[in-house]
Amino acid sequence: MLLAIAMLLAAPAFLTSCQEDAPEINYTMNVSVINDFAKVVEAINNGSLKNEQAIAKLTEAIDKMNADQQTKLQAIIDVLNSVNATLETKLDAIEAAMKAQTLTLESKLALLETAIKNQTIKQEEMAQKLVTGIDNLSSSMVAKIEAITAAINSQSTALQSKLALTEAAMKAQTLTLESKLDLLEKAIKALPDYSAQLEAIKAVIESLPDYGGKLDALANAIKALPDYSAQLEAIKTAIEALPNYGDKLTALENAIKALPNYSDKFDAVVAALNAMKTQIEALGTGQTDIATQIGEVTAAINSLIASVNSGNTSAAAALAQIIQKLEELKKGIGSGGGDTPSGGGDTPSGGGDTPSGGGETPSGGGDTPSGGGDTPSTEDYVDLGLSVKWATKNLGANKPSDYGDHYAWGETEPKGNYSWETYKWGTKDNLTKYNKTDGKTTLDPADDAATQKLGSPWRMPTYDEIKELLGNCTWTWTTQDGKNGYEVKSKKNGNSIFLPAAGYVNSQDLFDVGSWGRYWSGSLGVADARYLNFSWNEHNWSASGRFYGLPVRPVCP
Repeated sequence: MLLAIAMLLAAPAFLTSCQEDAPEINYTMNVSVINDFAKVVEAINNGSLKNEQAIAKLTEAIDKMNADQQTKLQAIIDVLNSVNATLETKLDAIEAAMKAQTLTLESKLALLETAIKNQTIKQEEMAQKLVTGIDNLSSSMVAKIEAITAAINSQSTALQSKLALTEAAMKAQTLTLESKLDLLEKAIKALPDYSAQLEAIKAVIESLPDYGGKLDALANAIKALPDYSAQLEAIKTAIEALPNYGDKLTALENAIKALPNYSDKFDAVVAALNAMKTQIEALGTGQTDIATQIGEVTAAINSLIASVNSGNTSAAAALAQIIQKLEELKKGIGSGGGDTPSGGGDTPSGGGDTPSGGGETPSGGGDTPSGGGDTPSTEDYVDLGLSVKWATKNLGANKPSDYGDHYAWGETEPKGNYSWETYKWGTKDNLTKYNKTDGKTTLDPADDAATQKLGSPWRMPTYDEIKELLGNCTWTWTTQDGKNGYEVKSKKNGNSIFLPAAGYVNSQDLFDVGSWGRYWSGSLGVADARYLNFSWNEHNWSASGRFYGLPVRPVCP
Protein backbone atom coordinates (compact mmCIF):
# COMPACT_ATOMS: atom_id res chain seq x y z
CA MET A 1 0.00 0.00 0.00
CA LEU A 2 2.71 2.49 1.01
CA LEU A 3 4.74 1.65 -2.11
CA ALA A 4 1.70 2.19 -4.27
CA ILE A 5 0.99 5.58 -2.70
CA ALA A 6 4.63 6.62 -3.11
CA MET A 7 4.62 5.69 -6.78
CA LEU A 8 1.36 7.53 -7.38
CA LEU A 9 2.53 10.70 -5.67
CA ALA A 10 6.03 10.63 -7.18
CA ALA A 11 5.09 9.93 -10.81
CA PRO A 12 2.27 12.21 -12.00
CA ALA A 13 3.32 11.75 -15.65
CA PHE A 14 2.81 8.00 -15.42
CA LEU A 15 -0.61 8.50 -13.88
CA THR A 16 -1.54 10.93 -16.62
CA SER A 17 -0.66 8.46 -19.36
CA CYS A 18 -2.71 5.74 -17.65
CA GLN A 19 -5.61 8.11 -17.51
CA GLU A 20 -5.47 8.67 -21.24
CA ASP A 21 -5.76 4.92 -21.91
CA ALA A 22 -9.25 4.68 -20.37
CA PRO A 23 -12.38 6.86 -20.60
CA GLU A 24 -12.85 9.26 -17.65
CA ILE A 25 -16.25 7.79 -16.79
CA ASN A 26 -14.74 4.33 -16.32
CA TYR A 27 -11.97 5.79 -14.15
CA THR A 28 -14.50 7.62 -11.93
CA MET A 29 -16.57 4.45 -11.56
CA ASN A 30 -13.40 2.59 -10.63
CA VAL A 31 -12.71 5.08 -7.81
CA SER A 32 -16.28 4.83 -6.60
CA VAL A 33 -16.31 1.05 -6.53
CA ILE A 34 -12.84 0.27 -5.22
CA ASN A 35 -12.52 3.17 -2.76
CA ASP A 36 -8.77 2.64 -2.76
CA PHE A 37 -7.04 5.36 -0.80
CA ALA A 38 -4.28 5.94 -3.36
CA LYS A 39 -6.78 6.18 -6.22
CA VAL A 40 -8.94 8.66 -4.31
CA VAL A 41 -5.88 10.81 -3.61
CA GLU A 42 -5.03 10.65 -7.30
CA ALA A 43 -8.58 11.69 -8.25
CA ILE A 44 -8.48 14.71 -5.95
CA ASN A 45 -5.07 15.72 -7.28
CA ASN A 46 -6.28 15.69 -10.89
CA GLY A 47 -9.61 17.36 -10.09
CA SER A 48 -11.92 14.38 -10.68
CA LEU A 49 -13.16 14.58 -7.08
CA LYS A 50 -13.79 17.83 -5.24
CA ASN A 51 -15.19 19.33 -2.06
CA GLU A 52 -17.53 17.23 0.11
CA GLN A 53 -17.52 14.32 -2.33
CA ALA A 54 -13.74 14.16 -2.12
CA ILE A 55 -13.76 14.19 1.68
CA ALA A 56 -16.49 11.56 1.83
CA LYS A 57 -14.59 9.23 -0.53
CA LEU A 58 -11.34 9.71 1.38
CA THR A 59 -13.06 9.03 4.70
CA GLU A 60 -14.61 5.86 3.30
CA ALA A 61 -11.26 4.77 1.88
CA ILE A 62 -9.47 5.30 5.20
CA ASP A 63 -12.10 3.34 7.11
CA LYS A 64 -11.96 0.48 4.58
CA MET A 65 -8.18 0.38 4.46
CA ASN A 66 -7.06 -3.10 5.59
CA ALA A 67 -4.12 -1.93 7.70
CA ASP A 68 -3.11 -1.16 11.27
CA GLN A 69 -3.18 2.32 12.85
CA GLN A 70 0.44 3.14 12.09
CA THR A 71 0.12 2.13 8.43
CA LYS A 72 -3.04 4.18 7.97
CA LEU A 73 -1.50 7.18 9.70
CA GLN A 74 1.68 6.97 7.64
CA ALA A 75 -0.32 6.77 4.41
CA ILE A 76 -2.08 10.04 5.25
CA ILE A 77 1.13 11.70 6.49
CA ASP A 78 2.81 10.75 3.18
CA VAL A 79 0.10 12.76 1.41
CA LEU A 80 0.81 15.77 3.63
CA ASN A 81 4.54 15.54 2.97
CA SER A 82 4.25 14.97 -0.77
CA VAL A 83 5.42 17.80 -3.05
CA ASN A 84 3.08 16.47 -5.75
CA ALA A 85 -0.11 16.65 -3.66
CA THR A 86 -2.09 19.88 -4.00
CA LEU A 87 -3.01 21.93 -0.93
CA GLU A 88 -6.65 21.01 -1.52
CA THR A 89 -5.73 17.33 -1.45
CA LYS A 90 -3.81 17.75 1.81
CA LEU A 91 -6.66 19.66 3.49
CA ASP A 92 -9.20 17.09 2.30
CA ALA A 93 -7.00 14.31 3.69
CA ILE A 94 -6.90 16.02 7.09
CA GLU A 95 -10.66 16.54 7.16
CA ALA A 96 -11.28 12.94 6.08
CA ALA A 97 -8.95 11.64 8.78
CA MET A 98 -10.86 13.62 11.42
CA LYS A 99 -14.13 12.11 10.20
CA ALA A 100 -12.76 8.57 9.96
CA GLN A 101 -14.13 6.23 12.61
CA THR A 102 -11.27 3.73 12.45
CA LEU A 103 -8.53 6.20 13.37
CA THR A 104 -7.81 6.61 17.07
CA LEU A 105 -7.64 9.99 18.77
CA GLU A 106 -3.89 9.45 19.19
CA SER A 107 -3.51 9.02 15.41
CA LYS A 108 -5.66 12.06 14.65
CA LEU A 109 -3.68 14.19 17.07
CA ALA A 110 -0.36 13.02 15.57
CA LEU A 111 -1.64 13.84 12.09
CA LEU A 112 -2.62 17.37 13.09
CA GLU A 113 0.73 17.95 14.77
CA THR A 114 2.43 16.90 11.50
CA ALA A 115 0.15 19.21 9.49
CA ILE A 116 1.09 22.13 11.73
CA LYS A 117 4.82 21.36 11.49
CA ASN A 118 4.74 21.33 7.69
CA GLN A 119 2.51 24.44 7.69
CA THR A 120 -0.48 22.79 6.02
CA ILE A 121 -2.70 24.21 8.79
CA LYS A 122 -2.16 26.80 11.54
CA GLN A 123 -1.96 26.05 15.25
CA GLU A 124 -5.17 27.99 15.96
CA GLU A 125 -7.08 25.66 13.57
CA MET A 126 -6.19 22.57 15.59
CA ALA A 127 -8.93 22.78 18.24
CA GLN A 128 -11.80 23.02 15.78
CA LYS A 129 -10.48 20.09 13.73
CA LEU A 130 -10.15 18.05 16.90
CA VAL A 131 -13.83 18.70 17.63
CA THR A 132 -14.64 16.83 14.42
CA GLY A 133 -12.08 14.19 15.34
CA ILE A 134 -13.61 13.56 18.77
CA ASP A 135 -17.23 13.58 17.61
CA ASN A 136 -16.46 11.02 14.88
CA LEU A 137 -14.68 8.50 17.10
CA SER A 138 -16.63 5.25 17.04
CA SER A 139 -15.98 4.53 20.72
CA SER A 140 -18.29 5.18 23.68
CA MET A 141 -18.30 8.47 25.57
CA VAL A 142 -16.35 6.86 28.44
CA ALA A 143 -13.72 5.61 26.00
CA LYS A 144 -13.51 9.06 24.39
CA ILE A 145 -12.90 10.69 27.77
CA GLU A 146 -10.22 8.10 28.57
CA ALA A 147 -8.51 8.74 25.23
CA ILE A 148 -8.56 12.51 25.71
CA THR A 149 -7.27 12.21 29.27
CA ALA A 150 -4.48 9.86 28.16
CA ALA A 151 -3.39 12.28 25.44
CA ILE A 152 -3.39 15.24 27.84
CA ASN A 153 -1.41 13.27 30.43
CA SER A 154 1.10 11.98 27.87
CA GLN A 155 4.55 13.55 28.03
CA SER A 156 4.86 13.16 24.27
CA THR A 157 1.87 15.46 23.61
CA ALA A 158 2.96 19.05 22.97
CA LEU A 159 1.61 21.75 25.29
CA GLN A 160 -0.26 23.55 22.51
CA SER A 161 -1.84 20.24 21.52
CA LYS A 162 -2.99 19.67 25.11
CA LEU A 163 -4.59 23.12 25.19
CA ALA A 164 -6.25 22.55 21.81
CA LEU A 165 -7.49 19.14 22.94
CA THR A 166 -8.97 20.60 26.14
CA GLU A 167 -10.77 23.31 24.15
CA ALA A 168 -12.00 20.76 21.58
CA ALA A 169 -13.41 18.52 24.30
CA MET A 170 -15.45 21.46 25.65
CA LYS A 171 -16.90 22.08 22.18
CA ALA A 172 -17.56 18.44 21.28
CA GLN A 173 -21.21 17.55 20.74
CA THR A 174 -20.89 13.92 21.84
CA LEU A 175 -19.69 14.61 25.40
CA THR A 176 -21.98 15.57 28.28
CA LEU A 177 -21.41 18.69 30.34
CA GLU A 178 -20.67 16.52 33.37
CA SER A 179 -17.94 14.62 31.52
CA LYS A 180 -16.51 17.88 30.19
CA LEU A 181 -16.26 19.36 33.68
CA ASP A 182 -14.59 16.24 35.02
CA LEU A 183 -12.17 16.27 32.10
CA LEU A 184 -11.39 19.96 32.63
CA GLU A 185 -10.38 19.31 36.23
CA LYS A 186 -8.05 16.49 35.13
CA ALA A 187 -6.62 18.60 32.30
CA ILE A 188 -5.74 21.53 34.53
CA LYS A 189 -3.96 19.23 36.97
CA ALA A 190 -2.02 17.72 34.07
CA LEU A 191 -0.92 21.01 32.50
CA PRO A 192 2.73 21.76 33.32
CA ASP A 193 2.57 25.32 34.57
CA TYR A 194 0.34 28.06 35.85
CA SER A 195 0.20 30.17 32.66
CA ALA A 196 -0.90 27.11 30.67
CA GLN A 197 -3.64 26.41 33.22
CA LEU A 198 -4.96 29.98 32.94
CA GLU A 199 -4.87 29.80 29.16
CA ALA A 200 -6.88 26.58 29.30
CA ILE A 201 -9.45 28.10 31.67
CA LYS A 202 -9.91 31.15 29.45
CA ALA A 203 -10.27 28.96 26.33
CA VAL A 204 -12.83 26.76 28.07
CA ILE A 205 -14.93 29.68 29.31
CA GLU A 206 -14.97 31.16 25.82
CA SER A 207 -15.73 27.84 24.10
CA LEU A 208 -18.59 26.49 26.21
CA PRO A 209 -21.85 27.57 24.56
CA ASP A 210 -24.00 27.69 27.67
CA TYR A 211 -23.59 30.27 30.43
CA GLY A 212 -24.31 27.81 33.22
CA GLY A 213 -21.63 25.55 31.77
CA LYS A 214 -19.12 28.39 31.88
CA LEU A 215 -19.81 28.92 35.60
CA ASP A 216 -19.60 25.20 36.39
CA ALA A 217 -16.34 25.01 34.46
CA LEU A 218 -14.91 27.89 36.48
CA ALA A 219 -15.84 26.19 39.74
CA ASN A 220 -14.23 22.90 38.66
CA ALA A 221 -11.13 24.70 37.42
CA ILE A 222 -10.67 26.45 40.74
CA LYS A 223 -10.89 23.16 42.61
CA ALA A 224 -8.14 21.75 40.39
CA LEU A 225 -5.68 24.62 40.79
CA PRO A 226 -2.87 23.93 43.26
CA ASP A 227 -2.87 27.06 45.41
CA TYR A 228 -4.83 30.15 46.30
CA SER A 229 -2.86 32.63 44.19
CA ALA A 230 -3.55 30.50 41.12
CA GLN A 231 -7.23 30.28 42.02
CA LEU A 232 -7.49 34.04 42.42
CA GLU A 233 -5.88 34.60 39.02
CA ALA A 234 -8.33 32.12 37.53
CA ILE A 235 -11.23 34.17 38.92
CA LYS A 236 -9.75 37.34 37.43
CA THR A 237 -9.25 35.54 34.11
CA ALA A 238 -12.90 34.51 34.10
CA ILE A 239 -14.07 38.03 34.92
CA GLU A 240 -12.07 39.38 31.99
CA ALA A 241 -13.40 36.69 29.63
CA LEU A 242 -17.10 37.10 30.43
CA PRO A 243 -18.84 39.80 28.39
CA ASN A 244 -21.01 41.70 30.87
CA TYR A 245 -21.16 42.86 34.49
CA GLY A 246 -23.97 40.60 35.62
CA ASP A 247 -22.13 37.54 34.30
CA LYS A 248 -18.90 38.62 35.99
CA LEU A 249 -20.63 38.88 39.37
CA THR A 250 -22.39 35.53 38.97
CA ALA A 251 -19.05 33.95 38.03
CA LEU A 252 -17.56 35.45 41.19
CA GLU A 253 -20.36 33.94 43.31
CA ASN A 254 -19.76 30.49 41.81
CA ALA A 255 -16.01 30.82 42.18
CA ILE A 256 -16.04 31.69 45.87
CA LYS A 257 -18.33 28.73 46.59
CA ALA A 258 -15.65 26.49 45.07
CA LEU A 259 -12.80 27.82 47.21
CA PRO A 260 -11.83 25.52 50.08
CA ASN A 261 -12.02 27.81 53.12
CA TYR A 262 -13.66 31.02 54.26
CA SER A 263 -10.47 33.08 54.42
CA ASP A 264 -9.77 32.38 50.75
CA LYS A 265 -13.39 33.12 49.85
CA PHE A 266 -13.32 36.54 51.54
CA ASP A 267 -9.98 37.51 49.99
CA ALA A 268 -11.17 36.39 46.55
CA VAL A 269 -14.33 38.50 46.70
CA VAL A 270 -12.49 41.67 47.62
CA ALA A 271 -9.67 41.11 45.13
CA ALA A 272 -12.05 40.26 42.29
CA LEU A 273 -14.31 43.26 42.97
CA ASN A 274 -11.29 45.55 43.06
CA ALA A 275 -10.10 44.08 39.74
CA MET A 276 -13.54 44.58 38.24
CA LYS A 277 -13.69 48.16 39.54
CA THR A 278 -10.29 48.91 38.00
CA GLN A 279 -11.39 47.41 34.71
CA ILE A 280 -14.57 49.53 34.69
CA GLU A 281 -12.77 52.75 35.68
CA ALA A 282 -10.47 52.27 32.68
CA LEU A 283 -13.51 52.55 30.40
CA GLY A 284 -13.95 56.24 31.28
CA THR A 285 -16.34 58.57 33.10
CA GLY A 286 -19.45 56.96 31.61
CA GLN A 287 -19.00 54.04 34.00
CA THR A 288 -18.39 56.12 37.14
CA ASP A 289 -21.71 55.24 38.80
CA ILE A 290 -21.10 51.51 38.40
CA ALA A 291 -17.59 51.81 39.78
CA THR A 292 -18.99 53.73 42.76
CA GLN A 293 -21.58 51.02 43.48
CA ILE A 294 -18.89 48.36 43.35
CA GLY A 295 -16.76 50.40 45.72
CA GLU A 296 -19.63 50.73 48.20
CA VAL A 297 -20.34 46.99 48.14
CA THR A 298 -16.64 46.24 48.58
CA ALA A 299 -16.56 48.51 51.65
CA ALA A 300 -19.62 46.75 53.12
CA ILE A 301 -18.00 43.36 52.51
CA ASN A 302 -14.80 44.52 54.19
CA SER A 303 -16.90 45.49 57.23
CA LEU A 304 -18.43 42.00 57.31
CA ILE A 305 -14.98 40.43 57.12
CA ALA A 306 -13.81 42.64 59.98
CA SER A 307 -16.82 41.49 62.01
CA VAL A 308 -15.86 37.85 61.37
CA ASN A 309 -12.27 38.52 62.38
CA SER A 310 -13.43 40.13 65.64
CA GLY A 311 -15.68 37.16 66.43
CA ASN A 312 -18.97 39.08 66.18
CA THR A 313 -20.23 37.26 63.04
CA SER A 314 -19.82 33.66 61.94
CA ALA A 315 -17.97 33.05 58.69
CA ALA A 316 -20.94 31.14 57.23
CA ALA A 317 -23.37 33.96 58.03
CA ALA A 318 -21.00 36.55 56.60
CA LEU A 319 -20.59 34.57 53.38
CA ALA A 320 -24.37 34.31 52.96
CA GLN A 321 -24.63 38.11 53.37
CA ILE A 322 -21.79 38.65 50.91
CA ILE A 323 -23.53 36.56 48.28
CA GLN A 324 -26.73 38.51 48.91
CA LYS A 325 -24.82 41.79 48.45
CA LEU A 326 -23.40 40.52 45.17
CA GLU A 327 -26.96 39.70 44.04
CA GLU A 328 -28.10 43.20 45.01
CA LEU A 329 -25.15 44.72 43.17
CA LYS A 330 -25.99 42.68 40.10
CA LYS A 331 -29.54 44.01 40.12
CA GLY A 332 -28.30 47.53 40.77
CA ILE A 333 -25.90 47.75 37.84
CA GLY A 334 -27.73 45.47 35.38
CA SER A 335 -25.81 43.45 32.81
CA GLY A 336 -23.84 46.23 31.12
CA GLY A 337 -20.88 45.58 28.89
CA GLY A 338 -22.79 43.93 26.04
CA ASP A 339 -25.49 41.41 25.36
CA THR A 340 -26.45 38.94 28.03
CA PRO A 341 -25.56 35.37 27.05
CA SER A 342 -27.89 32.45 27.53
CA GLY A 343 -28.56 31.95 31.20
CA GLY A 344 -27.23 35.33 32.26
CA GLY A 345 -28.98 38.57 33.06
CA ASP A 346 -31.34 39.39 35.89
CA THR A 347 -34.77 39.44 34.30
CA PRO A 348 -36.92 36.34 34.90
CA SER A 349 -37.88 34.77 31.61
CA GLY A 350 -41.32 34.88 30.11
CA GLY A 351 -42.79 34.34 26.73
CA GLY A 352 -40.33 32.53 24.48
CA ASP A 353 -38.41 30.56 27.11
CA THR A 354 -41.46 29.40 29.07
CA PRO A 355 -42.48 25.77 28.46
CA SER A 356 -45.87 25.20 26.91
CA GLY A 357 -48.88 25.58 29.14
CA GLY A 358 -49.10 29.02 30.66
CA GLY A 359 -52.08 29.93 32.78
CA GLU A 360 -53.06 32.96 34.73
CA THR A 361 -50.42 34.64 36.85
CA PRO A 362 -51.25 35.03 40.54
CA SER A 363 -51.80 38.66 41.37
CA GLY A 364 -49.37 40.65 43.43
CA GLY A 365 -46.00 42.30 43.26
CA GLY A 366 -42.64 41.28 41.79
CA ASP A 367 -40.07 38.69 42.72
CA THR A 368 -38.82 40.42 45.85
CA PRO A 369 -39.03 38.16 48.90
CA SER A 370 -42.04 39.13 50.96
CA GLY A 371 -40.54 38.56 54.39
CA GLY A 372 -43.71 37.29 55.99
CA GLY A 373 -44.69 35.30 52.93
CA ASP A 374 -48.02 37.09 52.41
CA THR A 375 -47.45 38.98 49.15
CA PRO A 376 -47.64 36.71 46.09
CA SER A 377 -45.19 37.24 43.23
CA THR A 378 -45.69 37.32 39.47
CA GLU A 379 -44.04 33.94 39.03
CA ASP A 380 -45.10 32.13 35.84
CA TYR A 381 -46.62 28.69 36.11
CA VAL A 382 -47.82 25.82 33.93
CA ASP A 383 -51.16 24.08 34.41
CA LEU A 384 -50.49 20.37 33.91
CA GLY A 385 -54.08 19.42 34.73
CA LEU A 386 -52.99 18.21 38.20
CA SER A 387 -54.04 19.23 41.70
CA VAL A 388 -51.48 22.10 41.75
CA LYS A 389 -49.82 24.31 39.15
CA TRP A 390 -46.04 24.07 38.78
CA ALA A 391 -43.70 27.06 38.41
CA THR A 392 -41.88 27.29 35.10
CA LYS A 393 -38.46 27.61 36.73
CA ASN A 394 -36.56 26.76 39.89
CA LEU A 395 -36.52 29.06 42.88
CA GLY A 396 -33.78 31.65 42.30
CA ALA A 397 -33.53 30.89 38.56
CA ASN A 398 -33.94 33.36 35.72
CA LYS A 399 -35.39 30.90 33.21
CA PRO A 400 -36.53 27.24 33.04
CA SER A 401 -33.10 25.80 32.22
CA ASP A 402 -31.27 27.64 35.05
CA TYR A 403 -30.41 25.59 38.13
CA GLY A 404 -31.45 28.29 40.60
CA ASP A 405 -30.49 28.25 44.28
CA HIS A 406 -30.01 25.28 46.59
CA TYR A 407 -31.66 25.15 50.03
CA ALA A 408 -31.43 22.97 53.09
CA TRP A 409 -34.85 21.52 54.00
CA GLY A 410 -36.74 23.97 56.20
CA GLU A 411 -34.34 26.86 55.51
CA THR A 412 -35.30 29.87 53.41
CA GLU A 413 -31.91 31.22 52.28
CA PRO A 414 -29.09 29.67 50.26
CA LYS A 415 -25.75 29.55 52.08
CA GLY A 416 -22.10 28.69 51.66
CA ASN A 417 -21.92 25.45 53.65
CA TYR A 418 -24.50 22.65 53.86
CA SER A 419 -23.89 20.25 56.74
CA TRP A 420 -25.45 19.21 60.05
CA GLU A 421 -23.12 21.71 61.74
CA THR A 422 -24.72 24.61 59.86
CA TYR A 423 -28.31 23.29 59.77
CA LYS A 424 -30.87 25.68 61.24
CA TRP A 425 -32.94 23.07 63.07
CA GLY A 426 -30.20 21.24 64.94
CA THR A 427 -28.36 18.01 64.25
CA LYS A 428 -29.48 14.55 63.18
CA ASP A 429 -29.66 13.36 66.79
CA ASN A 430 -30.96 16.61 68.29
CA LEU A 431 -33.54 18.26 66.04
CA THR A 432 -35.22 21.34 67.52
CA LYS A 433 -38.17 21.37 65.10
CA TYR A 434 -39.94 18.86 62.87
CA ASN A 435 -39.14 16.17 65.38
CA LYS A 436 -40.92 13.48 67.38
CA THR A 437 -41.92 16.01 70.04
CA ASP A 438 -43.80 18.48 67.83
CA GLY A 439 -44.92 15.81 65.35
CA LYS A 440 -44.70 18.20 62.37
CA THR A 441 -44.32 16.44 59.04
CA THR A 442 -45.00 19.37 56.65
CA LEU A 443 -43.09 22.64 56.51
CA ASP A 444 -44.67 25.69 58.13
CA PRO A 445 -45.01 28.66 55.72
CA ALA A 446 -42.31 30.49 57.69
CA ASP A 447 -39.86 27.66 56.88
CA ASP A 448 -40.95 27.10 53.29
CA ALA A 449 -38.40 28.67 50.92
CA ALA A 450 -40.94 29.06 48.10
CA THR A 451 -43.47 30.83 50.33
CA GLN A 452 -40.86 33.14 51.79
CA LYS A 453 -39.33 34.04 48.43
CA LEU A 454 -42.48 34.26 46.32
CA GLY A 455 -45.23 34.86 48.86
CA SER A 456 -48.38 32.86 49.56
CA PRO A 457 -49.95 30.81 47.95
CA TRP A 458 -46.62 29.62 46.53
CA ARG A 459 -45.01 26.76 48.46
CA MET A 460 -42.87 23.65 48.06
CA PRO A 461 -44.72 20.60 46.67
CA THR A 462 -45.86 17.86 49.02
CA TYR A 463 -44.83 14.23 48.76
CA ASP A 464 -48.26 13.37 47.27
CA GLU A 465 -47.93 16.14 44.66
CA ILE A 466 -44.54 14.78 43.59
CA LYS A 467 -46.05 11.29 43.23
CA GLU A 468 -48.86 12.84 41.19
CA LEU A 469 -46.29 14.48 38.88
CA LEU A 470 -44.45 11.18 38.50
CA GLY A 471 -47.55 9.17 37.71
CA ASN A 472 -49.43 11.54 35.41
CA CYS A 473 -46.70 12.82 33.10
CA THR A 474 -44.42 11.50 30.39
CA TRP A 475 -40.76 12.01 31.33
CA THR A 476 -38.31 12.59 28.47
CA TRP A 477 -34.59 13.12 29.11
CA THR A 478 -33.52 16.05 26.94
CA THR A 479 -31.40 19.21 26.79
CA GLN A 480 -32.52 22.82 27.01
CA ASP A 481 -30.02 25.68 26.57
CA GLY A 482 -27.24 23.13 26.94
CA LYS A 483 -28.58 21.81 30.28
CA ASN A 484 -29.56 18.18 30.77
CA GLY A 485 -32.88 17.46 32.40
CA TYR A 486 -36.41 16.19 31.88
CA GLU A 487 -39.26 17.51 29.82
CA VAL A 488 -42.20 16.54 32.03
CA LYS A 489 -45.29 16.44 29.80
CA SER A 490 -48.80 16.07 31.19
CA LYS A 491 -50.77 13.03 30.04
CA LYS A 492 -53.93 15.02 30.77
CA ASN A 493 -53.50 18.16 28.65
CA GLY A 494 -50.10 17.97 26.90
CA ASN A 495 -48.58 20.95 28.74
CA SER A 496 -45.03 20.58 30.02
CA ILE A 497 -42.29 21.90 32.30
CA PHE A 498 -38.52 21.44 32.14
CA LEU A 499 -36.65 20.22 35.23
CA PRO A 500 -32.86 20.68 34.88
CA ALA A 501 -30.49 18.18 36.49
CA ALA A 502 -29.29 20.71 39.06
CA GLY A 503 -27.37 18.35 41.35
CA TYR A 504 -27.05 18.90 45.08
CA VAL A 505 -24.71 20.58 47.58
CA ASN A 506 -22.91 18.75 50.38
CA SER A 507 -20.67 20.92 52.56
CA GLN A 508 -19.33 23.48 50.07
CA ASP A 509 -19.28 21.29 46.97
CA LEU A 510 -21.84 20.96 44.18
CA PHE A 511 -22.28 17.37 42.96
CA ASP A 512 -23.95 15.59 40.02
CA VAL A 513 -24.80 18.70 37.99
CA GLY A 514 -26.03 17.63 34.58
CA SER A 515 -26.59 14.01 35.58
CA TRP A 516 -28.94 14.01 38.58
CA GLY A 517 -31.87 16.11 39.73
CA ARG A 518 -33.02 16.14 43.35
CA TYR A 519 -35.84 18.53 44.28
CA TRP A 520 -37.12 19.04 47.84
CA SER A 521 -40.71 18.45 48.80
CA GLY A 522 -42.15 20.11 51.88
CA SER A 523 -42.84 16.69 53.45
CA LEU A 524 -40.98 14.50 55.92
CA GLY A 525 -40.69 10.73 55.78
CA VAL A 526 -39.98 8.79 58.95
CA ALA A 527 -36.93 10.91 59.76
CA ASP A 528 -35.53 12.23 56.49
CA ALA A 529 -37.05 14.77 54.11
CA ARG A 530 -38.61 13.50 50.90
CA TYR A 531 -37.55 14.69 47.47
CA LEU A 532 -38.07 14.15 43.75
CA ASN A 533 -35.15 12.13 42.39
CA PHE A 534 -34.09 11.54 38.78
CA SER A 535 -31.25 10.78 36.38
CA TRP A 536 -31.24 9.99 32.67
CA ASN A 537 -32.63 6.48 33.17
CA GLU A 538 -34.93 6.82 36.19
CA HIS A 539 -37.35 9.18 37.92
CA ASN A 540 -38.85 8.49 41.33
CA TRP A 541 -38.97 9.85 44.87
CA SER A 542 -36.55 9.31 47.72
CA ALA A 543 -35.63 10.69 51.17
CA SER A 544 -32.42 12.09 52.58
CA GLY A 545 -30.77 14.13 55.33
CA ARG A 546 -32.31 17.57 55.74
CA PHE A 547 -29.02 19.49 55.68
CA TYR A 548 -28.24 18.85 51.99
CA GLY A 549 -28.66 21.74 49.55
CA LEU A 550 -31.30 20.87 46.95
CA PRO A 551 -33.16 23.04 44.42
CA VAL A 552 -36.85 23.86 44.81
CA ARG A 553 -39.56 23.93 42.13
CA PRO A 554 -42.51 25.88 43.65
CA VAL A 555 -46.20 25.05 43.24
CA CYS A 556 -49.42 26.98 43.80
CA PRO A 557 -53.12 26.03 43.96
